[in-house]
Amino acid sequence: MGVMGAAQVLTALISFVLLIYLARFLGEADFGKYNFAFSFTNLFAIFADLGISQLLIREIARKKQLSEYYVNNAILLKILLSILTFIGIILITWTLRFPKILSILLYLFGIYNILSTLSSTYLSLFQAWEKMEYVALFQVIERVIIATFTLIVLFQGYGVIAVAYIYILAGIIDMILAATITFKKFIKPLFKIDWGLQKKLLIMGLPFGLNALFAVFFFKIDTILLGFLKGDVAVGIYNAAYNPLLSLSMIVAGIVSAAIYPVMSKYYKENKESLGKFTIISSKYLAIFGFPIAIGCFILADKFILILYAGGYTGAIIAFQILALFIPIRLVSTITGTLLSSINRQGYRMFSVGISAAFNIILNLILIPYYSYIGASIATVLSELLLYCLFLFYIGRYYKTINVNRTFTKPLIASIIMAMTIYPIKNLNPFIIIGLATIIYFLFLFLLKTFGDDDRLLLNNLLGKEA
Repeated sequence: MGVMGAAQVLTALISFVLLIYLARFLGEADFGKYNFAFSFTNLFAIFADLGISQLLIREIARKKQLSEYYVNNAILLKILLSILTFIGIILITWTLRFPKILSILLYLFGIYNILSTLSSTYLSLFQAWEKMEYVALFQVIERVIIATFTLIVLFQGYGVIAVAYIYILAGIIDMILAATITFKKFIKPLFKIDWGLQKKLLIMGLPFGLNALFAVFFFKIDTILLGFLKGDVAVGIYNAAYNPLLSLSMIVAGIVSAAIYPVMSKYYKENKESLGKFTIISSKYLAIFGFPIAIGCFILADKFILILYAGGYTGAIIAFQILALFIPIRLVSTITGTLLSSINRQGYRMFSVGISAAFNIILNLILIPYYSYIGASIATVLSELLLYCLFLFYIGRYYKTINVNRTFTKPLIASIIMAMTIYPIKNLNPFIIIGLATIIYFLFLFLLKTFGDDDRLLLNNLLGKEA
């Protein structure tokens, strides 16, 4: 997991830098087209996979001798699903009569997302065989190719269509390399279709596919609905605010989830009392991390937008302030969501995401027509809050009531004091302000006696020691 964690952080950082430069070079309208096309085709690409990749990990991990049988049939099935998916993208694009440039982007990003779906079949094999270094390698290679060549074409003056071709190039390279290593080191290619297995893959993979669908609705539906209801500029402004905050939360959430999931799973079998304590302590530390960032981003939003986009996207400031509020909610939801999975209630985790996604869609449909990207920002924060509450509800119902909310009090008080201190001097150099804010924040955390003896539980178990 160390290799995967490092790869996730690296790819997230590369993606963060790439998105900043895309926003700067493309401008609000073309950056909006890029985000809309990518999100829209990402939604369709789920139907080219239908959860098969996740199912493969589980089934091959249990019966490695069937790897060849499963992977080859999965690839043949996915090729058929991919063709049908791309036909669907063409029909939807033609029916809705998108502008020419946007239509081209939908076709190109559709091809890229389908290529990624096919590549994920081979990555599933690597994960099932616990060869995580290969998964990490391909993730990094793809991101490096996309970032490097995209920056080159942007600096050469090319636009969003050229960027989409770069994604296809990276997808082709990634798929060829993954297939080559798979068939050289792990299995042999076969072209024999087992219709019974094909049916099994479709039926058993469906719950995983629904989970992925709900996740895309939860994270991307705001961008898609903004594109339909308000146009490219609104999408560009919204994503200029959303992408940096999403990247930050995903980096932290990925690292934390990878670290705590094995510990929580062990505690559920061996020491359920310690599992509750571990959850509360973990939530406290993510609250300690999340609250000052959220409040700092809210106060210094204009400065962060100025730094990130070199004076552009000033319209994104209010959206950035609103969206910053989801950071502590999402980070703590990482703990509660992982707890549900560790107590074998992952179905309720999926159900919670589905309910929150439906809530997100309804809110966006209500708010976007009146408030555009501001409405989408409000919908995102409220949907995150609902998801957090649903996780707590199901934990209380199927495990026990865990009062993680009481751990928020001291970090929140320290964050408010920090905010009151730095607000009068917010026009100073932002790096000076961040340094002073950090000192003030941790000073008041210690004065409030936030850290106690129980905190050793978290450190000991993340280091693999006994509690």
